[in-house]
Amino acid sequence: MNMLYVSSGFSKIYQYLDRTIEKVLQQFCDKCILFQPEESIQRLQAILHDHDRPHWALILLGSHFSKQASDLLRKHNVKQAVWLTEDPYYMDKTLQDIHLYDYVFTIDSGAYKVYRSAGFSHIYHLPLGTDPSIFTRQKVDFPYQSDVLLVGYPYPSRIQLIEFLLQNGTFSITVIGKQWHNHLSKKFRRHDQLCMYDQWMEPEGVAKFYNGAKIVLNPHRQANFSKGVMNETINNRTLDIAACGAFQLIEDLPGLRSYFSEEEMISYQYPKDCLDKIHFYLEKEEIRQQFADRAQKKVCNEHTFQHRIETMLDLMELP
Repeated sequence: MNMLYVSSGFSKIYQYLDRTIEKVLQQFCDKCILFQPEESIQRLQAILHDHDRPHWALILLGSHFSKQASDLLRKHNVKQAVWLTEDPYYMDKTLQDIHLYDYVFTIDSGAYKVYRSAGFSHIYHLPLGTDPSIFTRQKVDFPYQSDVLLVGYPYPSRIQLIEFLLQNGTFSITVIGKQWHNHLSKKFRRHDQLCMYDQWMEPEGVAKFYNGAKIVLNPHRQANFSKGVMNETINNRTLDIAACGAFQLIEDLPGLRSYFSEEEMISYQYPKDCLDKIHFYLEKEEIRQQFADRAQKKVCNEHTFQHRIETMLDLMELP
């Protein structure tokens, strides 16, 4: 089976996702042909007229893939699958487009319910995975070590959490992500308990910080969708942290226990609950490691990108 992989068209974290997915597809497919959404329609025509042309196309995200290109694939009887990796945040747009595809995979169970209730039957819930060749346990030097770590964009709920912890906690906090300096209140920007990396960081660097943290916080991005769809499924950062053998405190989500039991991962409900659990687990290194070990085993056995692509191909009934 030959597969056309249409990349996301985005940079930074999506470059990592594109590289990883393409690498896994090459393991499963006879031939995996990479196509960038900004490439010309003539290049796509040449691919489709080749004697070794693809039978299927997997399109990541879909927002940069033109209708003209999709129509061309359909004309040549190439089945199309899209992996919607930003659900439920842009569902106003994706609800208009999913009829273009033969198979639609969404990372969020809340989004899946909306698609199904809208009458679409070719929808499947398939979260992202992790790459254990990058996110793995390793020893790191002092600059990567921290009491508490948060990696991610400073959405309002994350800012609120960090400012609450700085105001009420006695531990050091490291935050990594662009725009933290601009979004934090001025009185917290130079807080003596805060170490800030106001930048986007490559996954390889993030993995080192995960390994060096005693506790990694994982507050999820809040959905702001006009139909009130809230995200229910854990983010892929959950899997990356766990694959590193790091202990995390994760914001409770409806779908969390579908993936990790209470013996594998500790959740918190609100900032004060998070603060209390940080104070408790900072002093319990052995217990932290037990949770981290169990979560790491679960992820490596069930939640890598290899598992996800294998599931996808099975659902499409491909060899």
